[in-house]
Amino acid sequence: MSLTSFRQLYIAIILILSLGCKKGDSPLQQRSFYMGVTPWPADFTVAEVDTSYSFINSYCDIVSHHFDEGIPYEEAIKNSGVPVALQNDINYRLLKTASSKKIFLSVSALNLTRKEKSDYYSNSIVSDSIKNYWKQLDFDNPKIVTAYVNYISWLIDACKPLYINFGVESNNPLWEATAFIQYTNFINKVYAQLKTKYPSIPLMVSFIVDENEASLTNARKLLPYTDFIALSAYPYVTVSSSATGNTNPDLFPANYFEKFIQLDVSKPLAFAETSYIAEPLSIPSYNLQKDGTEEWQDNYLKKILDLCQSHNAKFLIWFCSKDYDGAVARMKQQGLYQDLFGFWKDTGLKDENGRERKAMRRWMEWVAKAKG
Repeated sequence: MSLTSFRQLYIAIILILSLGCKKGDSPLQQRSFYMGVTPWPADFTVAEVDTSYSFINSYCDIVSHHFDEGIPYEEAIKNSGVPVALQNDINYRLLKTASSKKIFLSVSALNLTRKEKSDYYSNSIVSDSIKNYWKQLDFDNPKIVTAYVNYISWLIDACKPLYINFGVESNNPLWEATAFIQYTNFINKVYAQLKTKYPSIPLMVSFIVDENEASLTNARKLLPYTDFIALSAYPYVTVSSSATGNTNPDLFPANYFEKFIQLDVSKPLAFAETSYIAEPLSIPSYNLQKDGTEEWQDNYLKKILDLCQSHNAKFLIWFCSKDYDGAVARMKQQGLYQDLFGFWKDTGLKDENGRERKAMRRWMEWVAKAKG
């Protein structure tokens, strides 16, 4: 039996098993939303990259091509051509992604703090003086706007996405007031230009789900520049119910997600990125000590799947399909590791050995539903 046939048989078995659910359930019910992951691999090897794309091509109908490696400002402002490393990255992603898969293009204008302008593209070969020039420009400087619009246009024209997130995690509650005003001006100008250039493609900025009132306030200020309410949610890190380390999703505060959804009920819901730990998380440098179990991960996935269905969401992106212990070890060996990279290490639908977790079976059940 071929691998493709085996996967088709596996999906059929999942459907048959689901017929055993209690009376009143609808195992053949359609889902309103696309389901997908990023191509983030379990390790930076050809084999594991292939594994990540195999998951996408077999068990997803959308992929999140997420670009978060900085902006080639000088090349973009001159429109002198895509840097070779970036073009190779784009080509590789498209080569590995089955042509039948929808693409969600997710691009960050911010660095990893999510409250500062993105650094220069890491694989550019321009001089330090050029990088320093761009670093000192204000966020809403017309040159920054033009460079970013040109950069993201390169990605749009190459990837032909169904949806575009042009402002990943834009509502950080820790923004300095003046800097956030500049960022909002930037987002306003970028949105207007992209909307004119690509009128048929929904554009969005994504909102970090957080209980800090400033998160909602900042999101509210950005509402005019997003077509969707696109959420970025990793509740196990900050949710108040996990203060003692217990990350059981049943303990989430009431309306944890709904308060963001209700910012504008006329706009469709999407999960631009989310996931949940299936093992304990310990990062002393961030004062993080959280419990995690397969059951809680599965319960969380159920919660957001049900939420997406009840709100007729457009898509759901789970961050990674497989735990990336190998990638963490490799980054440590090469001196590239930051503790921040450990936040999502154990959030895969499969563990680092490829064993399917309970959430994987739930994922399969929902992927088998027809996309309405």
